[in-house]
Amino acid sequence: MRFEKVLVTGGSGRLGRFVVDALVPRCRVSVLDIAPPRQDVPYHEVDILDGDAVAAVVAGHDAVVHLAGYDDEKAEREDQYIATNVTGNWNVLEAAAHTGVRHVVVASSVAAYGFRPGRRLELDHVPVGEDHPLRSDDAYGLSKHLIEITCRNIAARGPLSIVCLRPTLIVRPDSEPGFLAQLALPDPDSDPPPEAVTGDGARPSGALSATRGYVRSRDVAECFCRALDYEERAFDVFNVSAADTIGRVHTLPRLESILGRRLEVRKPEVYERDPCASVLDISRARERLGWEPEGDWRSVVAEHAARATESVPG
Repeated sequence: MRFEKVLVTGGSGRLGRFVVDALVPRCRVSVLDIAPPRQDVPYHEVDILDGDAVAAVVAGHDAVVHLAGYDDEKAEREDQYIATNVTGNWNVLEAAAHTGVRHVVVASSVAAYGFRPGRRLELDHVPVGEDHPLRSDDAYGLSKHLIEITCRNIAARGPLSIVCLRPTLIVRPDSEPGFLAQLALPDPDSDPPPEAVTGDGARPSGALSATRGYVRSRDVAECFCRALDYEERAFDVFNVSAADTIGRVHTLPRLESILGRRLEVRKPEVYERDPCASVLDISRARERLGWEPEGDWRSVVAEHAARATESVPG
């Protein structure tokens, strides 16, 4: 890795803990968060809304991975997504730009496209590349869209370079049982069963989006590591997704059934190779970051079954 000292904001969170794990063998990692990390790394208890405190911690680092903020459906009120996510992002980027940090990788989301459980699906074409229109219709998705605009504008000033990553629904080991439980229902796209909750009490993990997109936590973490080494452009954005869909449904017939029309398919070879290929185009991340998700949904099922077998006494 080209950076020696990397700060991870939100490094104690549901995604941050995996990013820190992936970075620890590669560089000197520090965490900025309102809760301590599980790893034995330098920790700074700071709220990202405290601009002066953020700047004091950011100073002295070579690069920043910015994950802190309200995650999907974690805020109590819609306005908190804008107040915290957008302002916090500004504080981190301004601190980085004025303290000699060279590179920042920021967590955006496919919610910026408008892809969220329970939301009306709008697609111009598939697979969805990074140039697809952003149509967020709620505060969380809008906060991610505004974050990307801020990143683009600050990177244009130089010399700070910024990469935004757009992960789809992140599947962690503790949330796999919820997804598998919902897929076993007669109608998996209905509301998830009450018992299908994540280990930290978050929303039912079986709340599938219409796209059935997913990505595993370890794959997202690896993509953040790869993005730290990206130097091609001052600003860039990448989709982050598994190569296939949750439950390996056939993508095109399912989407056309939901939309009630035929879709423009810009890369038909993708769905000819695998009819269950993701709605999201991850070719740019493959080509420019050298990133590749491991396995597919069948490997998620197999690994979950293996862990379940290992946990049985005797």
